[in-house]
Amino acid sequence: MRFSAASLFIGAAAAAPALSVPAAPVVSDVQIIGVTAIGTGCPVGHAFVNVDATGTIFDVAFDQYFSSVGPGSSPADARKNCRVSINLKFPAGYQLSIIETRFQGYASLTDGQTGTCRAGYTFAGDNSQEVVFQKNLVAPYDDNYNLVAGVGVESYTKCGGTTAILNVNSEVRITPVTSPYKGLMTVRSPYKLAVRWRRCDAGSAASEDK
Repeated sequence: MRFSAASLFIGAAAAAPALSVPAAPVVSDVQIIGVTAIGTGCPVGHAFVNVDATGTIFDVAFDQYFSSVGPGSSPADARKNCRVSINLKFPAGYQLSIIETRFQGYASLTDGQTGTCRAGYTFAGDNSQEVVFQKNLVAPYDDNYNLVAGVGVESYTKCGGTTAILNVNSEVRITPVTSPYKGLMTVRSPYKLAVRWRRCDAGSAASEDK
C-alpha cells in the first residue's frame, strides 16, 4: 500500500528486493500513521512511502522530482529538494536505526556542468546530527546513477516509546545554474532505506543513551 501526504492509510506493502533485509528482530506490526512532504521536488500528492511486510525496508517514491538547466529552464529549476517526514508506530520495547540507503536516478550533463545528489536522514527529537550521503557527477555524463551507502555508526532511537518520526532529506542540483546547454538530473527510482530493529533489553545500557 502506498502512503502520501495527501492520502494516508495504515498497512504494509511488499517492496522490490533492492536492499537486503537485515538480520535483526522482525517487527511485523510497523505502521505508518502519517506522512508529510515539503519541497520543490515533491509537490503535494507527489511523494509516497511504502513499508514492506517485515518492517525493515522503506521506499520513498517521487513522480515529479528533477532539476534542469539550459533552454527553457529558470535558475530555480537547477536545484530541487524534498523533505519527507514519516511518522512510525511500532510495538513497545524496540529501537530502530537506518543501516543502508539507496538513491537512484538519471543524469544528462554536458559542457562543464556538475550534478549533485544528496540524501540524508535524522530522527526527530533525538539530538543527533543528520547522516548525509552525497555523490557528484561531472560532465560529460549521460547515464543512470546510484548513491548506495551503509551507515558507519548505527544511531538508534531511544527506548521507552512506540513512535518515531524519520526525516528524509534529499536534493538534486546542477551547476552552473545558467547554461546555454541543456542539463537534466532526475530521481526516477524510489529512495530506499533499510532499517535494523533491536529489542531495548538486548542493546545494553548504552542503548538508553542513544
